[in-house]
Amino acid sequence: MDIKLNCLVLYKSNPARVTRTTGSEKLEIELHDGGSKSVRHKDIQLIHEGPITKLDLKKNLSPKEDILEICSLIEPSSVNLSELSELLYGKATPQTNWSAWELLNDNLYFKGTIDKIEAKSEHEINEIIAKRNAKAAAEEEKENLISRIKNFKIVPDDTKFMREIEQFALGKTPSCHLMDQLEIEQTQEKAHELLLRTGYWNNFVNPYPERFGISLKSSLGSDISKYHLADEERKDLTQFEAFAIDDEGCNDPDDALSFDGKFLYVHIADAASLVTPGSELDASAMNMAASLYLPERTLPMLPAGVNELFALGFSEISPALTFKLTLDSDNNSKLAEVFPSYVKVKRMTYVEAEELLDSGNFKSIYELTRQFYNKRMTEGAIELIFPESKIKVDGNKIEIKNIPQLKSRGLVEEAMLMTGQAVADFAIKNNIIIPFSTQSVDDDIIVSNNLAGMFNCRKKMRAALIQTSPERHSGLGLAHYTKATSPLRRYLDLLLHQQLRAFISNQPLMSEDEVSKKITFIQSFAREYRALESNSNRHWTIVYMDSRKWKGEAVLVNKYDNKGTFIIPELAYEFKLPIDREMELNSKIMISLNGINLPYLNCYFQVTI
Repeated sequence: MDIKLNCLVLYKSNPARVTRTTGSEKLEIELHDGGSKSVRHKDIQLIHEGPITKLDLKKNLSPKEDILEICSLIEPSSVNLSELSELLYGKATPQTNWSAWELLNDNLYFKGTIDKIEAKSEHEINEIIAKRNAKAAAEEEKENLISRIKNFKIVPDDTKFMREIEQFALGKTPSCHLMDQLEIEQTQEKAHELLLRTGYWNNFVNPYPERFGISLKSSLGSDISKYHLADEERKDLTQFEAFAIDDEGCNDPDDALSFDGKFLYVHIADAASLVTPGSELDASAMNMAASLYLPERTLPMLPAGVNELFALGFSEISPALTFKLTLDSDNNSKLAEVFPSYVKVKRMTYVEAEELLDSGNFKSIYELTRQFYNKRMTEGAIELIFPESKIKVDGNKIEIKNIPQLKSRGLVEEAMLMTGQAVADFAIKNNIIIPFSTQSVDDDIIVSNNLAGMFNCRKKMRAALIQTSPERHSGLGLAHYTKATSPLRRYLDLLLHQQLRAFISNQPLMSEDEVSKKITFIQSFAREYRALESNSNRHWTIVYMDSRKWKGEAVLVNKYDNKGTFIIPELAYEFKLPIDREMELNSKIMISLNGINLPYLNCYFQVTI
């Protein structure tokens, strides 16, 4: 390549002029932007020998003939750059050679190198034009889409693009290219906000289940015929009245109570008779960890067919694992016997049970559980009573019911705690490895019987722990405790039942290492499940308030500087609000909803009184 002074060369796809050729192995060139650079011969390509004094090259010169005709002249041979320039423009100058190179570089009509240029066929050219037109149309469509999204005026055809943002908002993808093009921070909350503002979503879309990998659209199934009871001896307790007391609408009743004048019988759904360690059902239940109770629906830990087979009261006669309990002279709960049974269960709500507390076996059971309750209180148990509500969502209908504090609810809770204490002591006595629940409480915690006092007490309490070594559960006022009464709903309860059944039937038990690994696995889900249920409940409560332009009463339960934490008892909803007046804890104010930020689960209120 004969490089002369003031010749036109190609450097990194741009034109350059050679300004020095001697005195060095390198060349000095003037760049298209006015700068200069020292380069090697191999870094440049000759476009025209020149001379050229200024790099003021024009773009898009018009060929003297139709380019397709020129292509037909070249086929099937080849030309160099200067020859192509003469064919296109009638002469080979620095300007025409540069324009010819631009056409070559455009890759539409020509292909090859500066020294050997071939013409593309008309078919190839048409294909490239079609692809470029499609690309240009797509880019124009994307620009129009971005404009519509920014102005929150999307059209039905934008659905395919909005799904990209939706998938990111639901945690299905780690990033969103479209949000990047929109120059919006890539967070799930920002994506949620955008979907709401464009109208692609409305407030009735709850993103939290899918963010946790849970689909609310999956079919539960209900094939009870594929599940069968094990062939084993069961005690017939159908002569006793047995009552399963639950909230209205409960679909998995797994405990019932009987009383024979001396002993309290706590009957628990005997799922462990079918769901044995290491079985397919066991693995499925363990992966689910617990039933999920969301406002839209319940996702059971076990298949619907298993629930139907073992849920107490679903059939005229139900299989159960029965715990025969009594209180010792110190009112500690003791397990007299545990055995598989058949029971005849009558289902009722807490409200229905409340009306029976002063009669028959209900009165005896209530008195027995109150003795146990009083014992726990003398042992330092901490009782925190907060407003509770139950949220139910059916399509666009949201229902929130406040859960009343009933004696019947306390009766059932104490019976379950009695079972937990008695089973824990039974396991310790017989060296059965089970998941014990423990909790330590600081000595300086003061329990109050008002809402603010209980709120601040809860803030100071440590979380309960699940472990294989028995320790005191100070929060419950029990020397030892385990959760034993919900094997249809909680996997660790099911695990405990598996161990008890193995013990009473003289079968091998799981080792401490096996139980510990299962506890660790289940606990890894616990925080996520609590967050999922909490976020879903908060989401629907906010939507409920917004749809009704809610106003009502709130109670101050904590304050710091000029801010306070309030609870709305009617909805069991906590929120923070600036305080612009002197207020005592437990003071009540009237407020009204002033706005929401649903993606961030925030509400804004104004004080009305």
